[in-house]
Amino acid sequence: MIEFVVPGEPIAWARAGSKGARRFTPSKQKNFMAVLAMYARLAMRGKQPLDGPVELVVVAVYEWPKTWSQKKRLAPGAAWKTSKPDADNIGKLISDSLNCLAYRDDAQVARMEIQKIYGERAETRVMLKPLA
Repeated sequence: MIEFVVPGEPIAWARAGSKGARRFTPSKQKNFMAVLAMYARLAMRGKQPLDGPVELVVVAVYEWPKTWSQKKRLAPGAAWKTSKPDADNIGKLISDSLNCLAYRDDAQVARMEIQKIYGERAETRVMLKPLA
Protein backbone atom coordinates (compact mmCIF):
# COMPACT_ATOMS: atom_id res chain seq x y z
CA MET A 1 0.00 0.00 0.00
CA ILE A 2 1.16 3.53 -0.76
CA GLU A 3 -0.11 6.46 1.29
CA PHE A 4 0.82 10.13 1.33
CA VAL A 5 -0.60 13.57 2.09
CA VAL A 6 -0.03 16.66 -0.03
CA PRO A 7 -0.49 19.90 1.94
CA GLY A 8 -2.41 22.76 0.33
CA GLU A 9 -5.66 23.08 -1.57
CA PRO A 10 -6.52 20.17 -3.87
CA ILE A 11 -6.50 20.97 -7.59
CA ALA A 12 -8.72 19.32 -10.19
CA TRP A 13 -8.01 18.41 -13.81
CA ALA A 14 -8.89 21.19 -16.25
CA ARG A 15 -9.03 21.37 -20.03
CA ALA A 16 -5.87 22.48 -21.77
CA GLY A 17 -5.71 26.19 -22.44
CA SER A 18 -4.74 27.63 -25.78
CA LYS A 19 -3.01 30.60 -27.33
CA GLY A 20 -3.91 30.52 -30.98
CA ALA A 21 -3.12 27.04 -32.30
CA ARG A 22 -0.84 26.27 -29.33
CA ARG A 23 -2.30 24.17 -26.46
CA PHE A 24 -0.92 24.13 -22.92
CA THR A 25 -1.62 22.65 -19.48
CA PRO A 26 -2.60 25.35 -16.96
CA SER A 27 0.37 26.11 -14.69
CA LYS A 28 -1.62 25.62 -11.46
CA GLN A 29 -2.49 22.10 -12.61
CA LYS A 30 1.03 21.32 -13.87
CA ASN A 31 2.57 22.47 -10.57
CA PHE A 32 0.15 20.38 -8.49
CA MET A 33 0.89 17.30 -10.61
CA ALA A 34 4.62 17.77 -10.00
CA VAL A 35 4.08 18.09 -6.23
CA LEU A 36 1.86 14.97 -6.22
CA ALA A 37 4.56 13.03 -8.05
CA MET A 38 7.20 14.20 -5.58
CA TYR A 39 5.17 13.07 -2.55
CA ALA A 40 4.38 9.75 -4.27
CA ARG A 41 8.10 9.13 -4.92
CA LEU A 42 8.90 9.79 -1.27
CA ALA A 43 6.11 7.44 -0.12
CA MET A 44 7.27 4.68 -2.47
CA ARG A 45 10.82 4.70 -1.07
CA GLY A 46 12.34 3.40 -4.30
CA LYS A 47 9.79 0.61 -4.86
CA GLN A 48 8.77 -0.41 -8.37
CA PRO A 49 5.38 0.69 -9.75
CA LEU A 50 2.45 -1.53 -8.72
CA ASP A 51 1.39 -4.32 -11.09
CA GLY A 52 -2.16 -5.52 -11.59
CA PRO A 53 -5.40 -3.87 -10.53
CA VAL A 54 -5.24 -1.09 -7.94
CA GLU A 55 -7.65 0.93 -5.84
CA LEU A 56 -7.15 4.69 -5.60
CA VAL A 57 -8.67 6.45 -2.59
CA VAL A 58 -8.53 10.25 -2.48
CA VAL A 59 -9.73 12.54 0.28
CA ALA A 60 -9.66 16.16 -0.90
CA VAL A 61 -9.84 18.41 2.16
CA TYR A 62 -10.74 22.08 1.72
CA GLU A 63 -10.62 24.68 4.46
CA TRP A 64 -13.95 25.63 6.00
CA PRO A 65 -15.38 28.77 4.39
CA LYS A 66 -14.46 31.69 6.63
CA THR A 67 -18.03 32.97 6.57
CA TRP A 68 -19.44 29.75 8.09
CA SER A 69 -20.33 29.93 11.77
CA GLN A 70 -19.59 27.09 14.17
CA LYS A 71 -23.30 26.27 14.15
CA LYS A 72 -23.34 25.94 10.35
CA ARG A 73 -20.23 23.72 10.46
CA LEU A 74 -21.98 21.35 12.87
CA ALA A 75 -25.13 21.00 10.75
CA PRO A 76 -25.76 17.48 9.37
CA GLY A 77 -23.88 16.99 6.09
CA ALA A 78 -22.02 20.30 6.36
CA ALA A 79 -18.59 18.64 6.20
CA TRP A 80 -19.22 17.41 2.63
CA LYS A 81 -18.09 19.87 -0.06
CA THR A 82 -20.77 19.91 -2.74
CA SER A 83 -19.47 22.77 -4.88
CA LYS A 84 -16.82 22.81 -7.60
CA PRO A 85 -14.46 21.22 -8.41
CA ASP A 86 -16.08 17.96 -9.46
CA ALA A 87 -14.82 14.86 -7.66
CA ASP A 88 -14.15 13.00 -10.92
CA ASN A 89 -11.83 15.79 -12.10
CA ILE A 90 -9.85 15.54 -8.86
CA GLY A 91 -9.50 11.79 -9.37
CA LYS A 92 -8.44 12.19 -13.00
CA LEU A 93 -5.66 14.64 -12.15
CA ILE A 94 -4.32 12.38 -9.39
CA SER A 95 -4.51 9.17 -11.42
CA ASP A 96 -2.74 10.90 -14.34
CA SER A 97 -0.06 12.27 -11.99
CA LEU A 98 0.78 8.81 -10.66
CA ASN A 99 0.95 7.20 -14.12
CA CYS A 100 4.27 5.37 -14.72
CA LEU A 101 5.28 6.21 -11.16
CA ALA A 102 3.01 4.46 -8.64
CA TYR A 103 1.62 2.06 -11.27
CA ARG A 104 2.64 1.28 -14.83
CA ASP A 105 -0.56 2.63 -16.42
CA ASP A 106 -3.52 4.51 -14.98
CA ALA A 107 -5.78 1.95 -16.67
CA GLN A 108 -4.81 -0.32 -13.74
CA VAL A 109 -7.04 1.79 -11.47
CA ALA A 110 -9.99 -0.60 -11.24
CA ARG A 111 -11.64 1.02 -8.22
CA MET A 112 -11.63 4.68 -7.22
CA GLU A 113 -13.12 6.49 -4.25
CA ILE A 114 -13.01 10.27 -4.05
CA GLN A 115 -14.27 12.33 -1.13
CA LYS A 116 -14.50 16.11 -0.95
CA ILE A 117 -14.75 17.39 2.60
CA TYR A 118 -14.13 20.48 4.68
CA GLY A 119 -11.52 20.51 7.40
CA GLU A 120 -9.21 22.75 9.39
CA ARG A 121 -6.32 22.37 6.93
CA ALA A 122 -6.43 22.03 3.15
CA GLU A 123 -4.70 18.86 1.94
CA THR A 124 -5.01 15.93 -0.42
CA ARG A 125 -4.80 12.44 1.09
CA VAL A 126 -3.94 9.67 -1.35
CA MET A 127 -3.94 5.92 -0.78
CA LEU A 128 -3.17 3.26 -3.38
CA LYS A 129 -3.56 -0.41 -2.68
CA PRO A 130 -3.28 -3.52 -4.85
CA LEU A 131 -6.55 -5.37 -5.45
CA ALA A 132 -4.86 -8.68 -6.24
